[in-house]
Amino acid sequence: MMMRLALASAAALLAIGGTAMAQDYPAKGRVITTIVPSTAGGGTDTAARLAAPLLEKELGVPVEIVNKPGASMQIGLTEVTRAKPDGYTLVWSVLPTAASIYLDPDRQASFKRDSLAPIAMYYGAPFGIVVLGNSPYKTLKDVVDAAKADPGKLKSGTTGFMSTGHFANIAFQQGTGTKMATVNFQGGGPQLTALLGGHIDVGFNSIGELLPSHKSGAVRIIAVMDDTRSDLIPDIPTVAEAGFKVESIGSDIGLSAPAGTPQPVIDRLAEAMRTVTQDPGLKARMLDLGNTIKYLDPAQYAKFWDAVDERFKPLIDEAKKQGK
Repeated sequence: MMMRLALASAAALLAIGGTAMAQDYPAKGRVITTIVPSTAGGGTDTAARLAAPLLEKELGVPVEIVNKPGASMQIGLTEVTRAKPDGYTLVWSVLPTAASIYLDPDRQASFKRDSLAPIAMYYGAPFGIVVLGNSPYKTLKDVVDAAKADPGKLKSGTTGFMSTGHFANIAFQQGTGTKMATVNFQGGGPQLTALLGGHIDVGFNSIGELLPSHKSGAVRIIAVMDDTRSDLIPDIPTVAEAGFKVESIGSDIGLSAPAGTPQPVIDRLAEAMRTVTQDPGLKARMLDLGNTIKYLDPAQYAKFWDAVDERFKPLIDEAKKQGK
């Protein structure tokens, strides 16, 4: 009986402490550090830096962006899961890449799904299928026909082993019944360089990263791996419109905190993100980058994340079979 009372008292004190901290959050003079687990200048980094000034305005304190790239985002995510759960160290989490870290036992991640508390979904980055501007493959059917005619000959590039681009590549081959030689690069930049150099035949990358080269004619996006066409390239069909049943795949990026962060702090941050994502200037800039604002509150984001785990586990297993 005494033990139960002691435990109840301890829990009550923790709750009171968490509530008090949340009421003072964010404290003046403090800085909120948001970690981007990838290199500076990439799609996630650019979107985070667009949101940061608006978050500062809503929260009344500086919001700093720190890049912690490495190990396909594992380094940055690991650091955040080990941080104090007080709302001052957050991460821009990218799905399904983040999920692939803890769903793959071989990566020996020190964290699991419940090590992170989802705050809010920010945006989605739909993927496109791209070829060189002067490629003989003018349509998606051309690529599929060539891949079927000589299995394993066409080289398909991805943005990295176990990246969203890698999963898009696998889903494409499974959905079209094709076999291509997969080449995994360290990011979208090296992949695009390889395509421009003629070292690969087809690539899978976010539309935003492909747009400048597509507009210049250096590369040609031949299909969008989304349920609807992109407003930025309305003349480019979806994979389904091109006549193939391939799962829609893209990256979904949101803000997360270490597990144990008080719920009132999570709610305060989520409300700030809601306001940020309603900003007309941000919406316009994100659209220019090929991204789609997709705000979800903490509960919705958590449910979405759990669904990602279930959906991508088979693709992760297939990616492991292929090797790096």
